[in-house]
Amino acid sequence: MVKQSDLRVLFVVDAMKGRNGVGAYFQDLVAHLQDRVARVELVSPSLEDPHPCQGASIPIPGDATQRLFFPKMRELTALMWEMKPHVVVIPGPGIFSLGAYWAAGKLGIPVCVTFQTDYDKLVRLYWGPRLARLAGGFLNWLNRTLFRGSSAVVTISEDMLAKARQAGARHPQLVGTPLAPEFVHTPVTPLADTVSSVLYVGRLAAEKNIDRFLELAAARPEMTFTVAGDGPQRDKVEAAAERYPNLRYLGWCDRATVVRALDDAQVLILPSTVEAFGTVALEALARERLVITAPACGINQWPALGAALVVQGRDQSLAQALAELEAKSVGSRTLRARSGRSAAVLMNEQAVGHWLRVLEQCAGQAQSLPKPWPSPTLALLRRLSTQARVS
Repeated sequence: MVKQSDLRVLFVVDAMKGRNGVGAYFQDLVAHLQDRVARVELVSPSLEDPHPCQGASIPIPGDATQRLFFPKMRELTALMWEMKPHVVVIPGPGIFSLGAYWAAGKLGIPVCVTFQTDYDKLVRLYWGPRLARLAGGFLNWLNRTLFRGSSAVVTISEDMLAKARQAGARHPQLVGTPLAPEFVHTPVTPLADTVSSVLYVGRLAAEKNIDRFLELAAARPEMTFTVAGDGPQRDKVEAAAERYPNLRYLGWCDRATVVRALDDAQVLILPSTVEAFGTVALEALARERLVITAPACGINQWPALGAALVVQGRDQSLAQALAELEAKSVGSRTLRARSGRSAAVLMNEQAVGHWLRVLEQCAGQAQSLPKPWPSPTLALLRRLSTQARVS
C-alpha cells in the first residue's frame, strides 16, 4: 500500500483553468495536495499559459468564450512515463480525459473518474429533443465505459451519486468540494447590517438562468446588483447594465477580484436551472456572505451547507426569496453567515482528506490491473527516456 505522503497523482482535465466550476475544482484541489503528496501535476488547457500537452483547439459550439482543446498524445504519454503516477484522475468524458484514460490503460495506471456534470440536462437545454437523445445517449455510453474501466468514481452531490449508479458506476463515492486558499485565508469583512448589494458570479449561459437575476435588478432599483463572469449571454448582461443604473458588469474576474466582489456584497444569488453543485455558493459562504440558491443546485443537498443557505422555493420568485431574507433580523442574518463560513471551511478540510483516502485506495489497486503489452509508441518512449538518463 502506497502511503499518502508518497503518492504521485496526475490530473488531466479538459476544462480551462478558472473558467468554470470543473476547472476551478481541480485547480483548487491540486493546490491543497501539493504539500501532502510526493508529487501532483495538473494537465489543463489555458489561453494565458498553454500547457505543453495542449494542442489545437476549436470554439465550443454556442459558446465562443470557451474552446475545445485536443491533447498532444505523445507529450501526455511521455509525461506519464516520466512521472509514473500511482493514479490518474479524469473528469470524463472529454477529449483530454479520454486520451489520458487510454494512456493510463496502456501503462497499467489506476484511473479515478469524477462525475460532475449533468450532461442529460445540458443537452436537453441546448439542443432539440431528437438531437439531445442522440447526444445524451452517446455521452452516457462514454460514461459507462469510463466507469467500467476505472478504479474509483467520485461525485459531488446526492443527485449525481444516484445518476452515477444509474450510469453503471459500481461504488461511486460522494466527496466534498475544496476551496481556493484565497476564500479561506483572506481576512473576512464583517457582514453589513443592511441588505443593499447583491452579486452573481459564474458563466453567463442558459443553464445559469441569468434572466431572473436581471429581472430582479430591474425590480429593485434601490439596491446595487453586480454580475461577474463571461459566456454566450454576455451581450444580454451588457445591454441590461446600460439600461439599469443599479446594475454593473465586471466581466470575467480572477480569484482575488471575486473575493473582493463577495466582500463588497451582502448576498450572492445562484439562480441556475442546472447546477450539479455550485462552487461559487460555497465560496460565498466561506466569505461569510448570505446565499440564495435555486432548488436545482446540488450544494443544497449537503445538510450543514443547506442549513446556511436560503433555498428558493419551487413556487417562489427570487424577489420573494430576497424579501424573506431582508425581513430577518440583523442578528439572524449574521448568525446564518457565520454558520455558513464554519460549514464551508469544514467541507474544505474534509474534502481534501477524503480525496487523499480515495487516491490511496486507487493506488493500492495497481497490482491487480492487467499488464498490457506496450505499443510501439510506448516502447520508443522508454528507449528515449533511457537514453536521456544515460547521456
